[in-house]
Amino acid sequence: MNVTRDVVYDLLPGYFSGEVTDDTRRLVEDFFTRDPEFSRMAERFGALLKERPLDREARTEADAEKRVFDRARARVNLRIAAGIWATGALFPFAIAVLVRFSRFWPVGAITGAVFGAAALAMWGMSLSPHPETWYTAFTGSQDWKSKPRRA
Repeated sequence: MNVTRDVVYDLLPGYFSGEVTDDTRRLVEDFFTRDPEFSRMAERFGALLKERPLDREARTEADAEKRVFDRARARVNLRIAAGIWATGALFPFAIAVLVRFSRFWPVGAITGAVFGAAALAMWGMSLSPHPETWYTAFTGSQDWKSKPRRA
């Protein structure tokens, strides 16, 4: 089998991180003996990897745009949640007003106040959303497949 530079180049990250099988390691080392120029280039590549490990989270322009989009989506979803909580606060208040002469009217007022406080909290969180936090996951604005936020 004729192994090309491109094949070995694709194997280098795994080779230097030690994640390849013994057969693959031998294949890469055999190629290094046949192509000393490529071997020197690979050694420099390995030295760079040791200095600065691969960043699993790429820092590209597309990633920056995705973060901006995720924050905007989280802001919209949090404001929708705030609207739902505010709407939910109106019903207990309306019931409290309708039955104000009953002994149950404080229950409606207290429930409305709790829902109103939750609406205000959601609105406040929407001012500076972080898509990777628990409250955006709670409101449905986080993709469950995404990575958790790092400190």
